[in-house]
Amino acid sequence: MKSAGSLTARLALAFALIAGGAFAGVGLYLYHALAAQIIERDDAELLRKAARARAELAETGASNAERWRELGGVVAGNAEYGLLASAPDGTPLVATGAEPGVPPEAPALPPGAPIGPASIRAWSGADGLPVHGISMLAHAGAQPLPVQVTVYQVAASRMALLRAYRWKLVLATCLGALAAGVLGYAALRAGMAPLRRIAAGTRAVTFTSGALPVDPSQLPAELNELALALQHMIERLRERYERLSQFSADLAHDFRTPINNLLGQTQVALASDRSVEEYQALLVSNVEEYERLGRMIENMLFLARADNARVAVRYAELDLATELERQADYFELLADARGITILVDAQGQVHADPTLLRRAVGNLISNAVRYAPTGTQVRLWAREAGAQVRIEVSNPGPGIAAEDLPKLFDRFFRADPARANSGESSGIGLAIVKTIMDLHHGTAQAESIPGQVTCFRLIFPGRAGPGQ
Repeated sequence: MKSAGSLTARLALAFALIAGGAFAGVGLYLYHALAAQIIERDDAELLRKAARARAELAETGASNAERWRELGGVVAGNAEYGLLASAPDGTPLVATGAEPGVPPEAPALPPGAPIGPASIRAWSGADGLPVHGISMLAHAGAQPLPVQVTVYQVAASRMALLRAYRWKLVLATCLGALAAGVLGYAALRAGMAPLRRIAAGTRAVTFTSGALPVDPSQLPAELNELALALQHMIERLRERYERLSQFSADLAHDFRTPINNLLGQTQVALASDRSVEEYQALLVSNVEEYERLGRMIENMLFLARADNARVAVRYAELDLATELERQADYFELLADARGITILVDAQGQVHADPTLLRRAVGNLISNAVRYAPTGTQVRLWAREAGAQVRIEVSNPGPGIAAEDLPKLFDRFFRADPARANSGESSGIGLAIVKTIMDLHHGTAQAESIPGQVTCFRLIFPGRAGPGQ
């Protein structure tokens, strides 16, 4: 059978993916936080340089080229910063620092207007790097017309720093995911050890041992329920196996007896010449054995069909008194032959399959007549009791031991094997009774007081019972 793959490996991969996703999310947050902090720092520096340029221009003026070059000293010392100044007629006065590209068309700050973060404009430089700058109008000393001054920063070092940080985050995320996968795999291997013990113990189970060689109390709480369920399943399988083994042995024994009878008496008859009457007697005896075999086979087929839910239950409203009187009449000759009286006390109705009900009650009456002492009475009693209908068949007699009562309805079980006559009973009559009650969603019970009385009770659900 094709395996679905390792659960440990799949979970470890899931851990790695989840950890990688978490690390990536945290790294993305840290990256944007760092970028925002650096941009804020650079913008603050840009604002200081713009304010300084305006102040120096207003204090010293710029009457010649030398004075304009001195104004460019505001951004000196850092190659990323630059300054542009142009006359009112657009004539360039000074240009120093990095290449800024083409600034966006936007109105410059009027003279004396406050310089703040809102004054900063952003655009892309000549090499694609981001540029932040401030354009403003300022008076050069006492000159009446203002000049336009632009102070800017090309963020080359910022982008290099963030690019290196990005690669470090990618590397850290990959290493973290890998570590999570490896450590998760190791942890899962250790966590799966109890499952491997359960699997090894289950493989070691045989029908003779019948127990899971793993103590559920020593397992983690999550696996305790699984171990208990496996233990119960093994116990049920062992019980079914024992019952099947006993069933097979009893079945072979019960089939062997009539076959041996047929074979033995036929061999005796063929050993020498016989009269016609003797051959006729032999055939009559053989027919009886064949009929017995036929009944056993029919009963076994009924149980097999019931086990596979192939017996249809056809419900009908039946009068309890009528049904029990009919069964009493049917067994009257057998009871009279044994000196036994059958008494009926029944009232009410039952919702059941007529054929199955008669078969179950008939099996109980046959059993009661077989074991009741001569001169005693077999009592049939039935009543509607709330949401139930109860039918009881009781007889005096030796009774049944308490330890045998739970097994009475097992197939081929005989409470007294030494006394049970294989020719009269196949050992599955009560099993059929229980099967019929299961089909009706009812129960079959047995009570016995050794040496006094034995009572079999059939409990049918009321008219609104399950499946009806």
